[in-house]
Amino acid sequence: MEVLLFILQKGGVGKTTSAAALASVLTQVHRKRVLLVSMDPQRNLDMICGAPIQRGSEQPSMYDVLRGDRRLEEVLVPTPIGMLAPASNLMYQWTGTPLLSLEEYRSLRDDPRALLAQLQARYAQVTDPAQDDTHRLERELQDMAAQNRFDYVIVDSNPDLGYLTTLSLLCWPALKVIIPAFAEEASREAILELYDTIRVLERQDFNRSIQILGFLLTRYENVRIHRHYEKFMQRMAKKMNTRVFKTHIRKCIAVPEAMASKQDIWSYARTSTAAQDYAAWTDEILGLLGEG
Repeated sequence: MEVLLFILQKGGVGKTTSAAALASVLTQVHRKRVLLVSMDPQRNLDMICGAPIQRGSEQPSMYDVLRGDRRLEEVLVPTPIGMLAPASNLMYQWTGTPLLSLEEYRSLRDDPRALLAQLQARYAQVTDPAQDDTHRLERELQDMAAQNRFDYVIVDSNPDLGYLTTLSLLCWPALKVIIPAFAEEASREAILELYDTIRVLERQDFNRSIQILGFLLTRYENVRIHRHYEKFMQRMAKKMNTRVFKTHIRKCIAVPEAMASKQDIWSYARTSTAAQDYAAWTDEILGLLGEG
């Protein structure tokens, strides 16, 4: 089972669009079994997938999984482009299990021994990789791999470098990272910041591999400024031991139209230039993963 993470802390670069497009081509063209995991509280992936979930509904979500209240398999929703583990806007407030909640303190403050025992137990929990929050998604995905339910897991991260991003980067021991970006200065700076974060996480765990599979240039136009920044990104990719994908996603009006229609671009307009680019890029991805 391959786990692919779409990530960049800069919003609006086509991260969710690209994740949904890849899932759509993999399921509808290559007949792969795909699981989509939405780690973005904005829930754009849920919408593009065509998931029948109303905002404000009580549908179990990744928020429940991250808290340990639900198993991953309990929150899955079928969509036209794969099974979806939907996000929740409550994920904005999730920063991990506290050592001591206010309610726990109030109930134990008059019993110092019980209070100390609670703190010791909670500390043991949050520092144990077998039960801590930071590795919970990894444990859930390991269970999915053991059941051989999916060929690919596609994780759509939130557009920042906060706690949810860290959880996404720690979701698999041999993670493949895809970075959608524009040919512009802001995307270049965001990639450098993300690379620093990845290196820190790898240094903390030598058994972990976070491989940047490549930079995907989106909304690309064959104009001077885009070619200029493409060369910058080629040099940057070489230093990071990765690549700029050969396939660029050309700017196309069908992409925002598809989002407005709550569909992925391949399902909405597969003859459009962007859809054809995503199909070619999927072939490129499969080739890099040894399935081409």
